Amino acid sequence: MRRIAGLVLTLSCLSCGSASTPNAAGPQVASTDQSVGAPSGKKRPALPDHCARGKRECVPPPGWVKRLCDDVYPDVALAMFKPGTRWQRLYMLARAEPFNASGGASLLGDKMERGEEVIALKRRDNDGEMQVGDNSGYDVLRWNGACATIHDGDFSREPPRGGITHSKIEWRRLSLDTRKFLEAQPDILAAEDARRKACKGVSIGEVGKDCEVYDRKFMDEVIRYVLEGGKLPKPSRLP
Repeated sequence: MRRIAGLVLTLSCLSCGSASTPNAAGPQVASTDQSVGAPSGKKRPALPDHCARGKRECVPPPGWVKRLCDDVYPDVALAMFKPGTRWQRLYMLARAEPFNASGGASLLGDKMERGEEVIALKRRDNDGEMQVGDNSGYDVLRWNGACATIHDGDFSREPPRGGITHSKIEWRRLSLDTRKFLEAQPDILAAEDARRKACKGVSIGEVGKDCEVYDRKFMDEVIRYVLEGGKLPKPSRLP
């Protein structure tokens, strides 16, 4: 009898062990179900790589342009002005006060100079719609990352004989990642050191002439690097 009772007890324990197996597997199943229900990653913003559909000329998609011109994006400007991009360049024929007819941010005070290179973003036709200045023209992107509106007759599609100019890039407006990447380039670092020495001890609002000269040389070195096809990190902030 004792042997029979022991056998029954052993079978009962085995039955208990097998019943606990689904409970052990339960959390694994639940974890799998939760991962399936998790939201899929949304498509991250990116620089446009195609022309807007239905336009007579190659300009970026209008939705992207609207977001771009709502603010100032200097990192994006560097990427857009790189050589080999498909975007149409225009060149200013005279000095002008910048304004943004789209109603977004603009860098007032930094005048558009004769020969300044800009990128055509959006065609503005005088088709009866209410427009600033009531003239046809373009919304354009400047090297400083700001949008501006220019009118027909204010620009040329051919580079000027007197040389191409560029709006001044504000170093502090570039992202930290971009600044660190550019500072790793020897010529840019040397230009920055020269600027720092020329501007040493200069008080806010009392920038000396030498400081202004070397500050411009520093930014010109950044522009030269970009125009020569230098590598750039992807913009960390996109429209």
